[in-house]
Amino acid sequence: MLSTLYDAFKSALDFFFVFLIIYCSLKVLTFSSRIVNIFKGLIYFLIIYLFSYLFNLPYILKFYEYIFDNWLLLIAIILTPELRMILERVGRTYANNKKGNVEKVGKDYFIEELVKTTEYLSKRRIGALIAIERNESLEDFVRDATPYFIRVSSEVLTTIFIPSTPVHDGAVIIRGDMILCARAVLPNCKNEDKLPPKVGTRHRAALGLSELTDALTIVVSEETGNISIAFNGKLDFGITKESFKLYLDKYIISRTVKE
Repeated sequence: MLSTLYDAFKSALDFFFVFLIIYCSLKVLTFSSRIVNIFKGLIYFLIIYLFSYLFNLPYILKFYEYIFDNWLLLIAIILTPELRMILERVGRTYANNKKGNVEKVGKDYFIEELVKTTEYLSKRRIGALIAIERNESLEDFVRDATPYFIRVSSEVLTTIFIPSTPVHDGAVIIRGDMILCARAVLPNCKNEDKLPPKVGTRHRAALGLSELTDALTIVVSEETGNISIAFNGKLDFGITKESFKLYLDKYIISRTVKE
């Protein structure tokens, strides 16, 4: 009896450690809370298996035998969205030639213009959504947006988001120090539990983009005037001006101009 239980426990532990490695890898790469729920489900799944083995339940054990024989295929099916997300991120990384990085000599100007933009919009409670491309290309979202291709300035950005303009609804995408487009449609987030209560579609879109790419996305709330940053699958809600500048200084990718 003890030997049988030990064999069952060893099989369950083996399966658990394999999934644990996959879980940790996908958690790091996709920032998905869905992975956490799947992991919890797996623990319940293995507990039922141990009880089935302990009480010798033949039909349940037959079902588990099929699962263990085809575990690799089943994991691939269950984790298809996360695997696809990883492949998309790899594709965007290699698709971007990085020519759009901000030059170091112009980085201070770039940050100052974004600070002035957010201050102006925040004081007047004008909503805004600004995505800054980093290593991974945002070309998929630029393609169907309204093209601009003009150098970043607070005047241009604030004008875009004035509610009376036809392009105020949607996101502005910036590559380097150039505004590529306005009115871009960004993906909705998958991790609603990471959002503060009573946030709007802009915050959801910002978090959604940060789940799929390494972009830094700025949100100004039209309800409260709060400024937020979405990055690496997380939303930093209602940050101060100093924190905002630190985010920009740390995560905007710069390059040195060769003489």
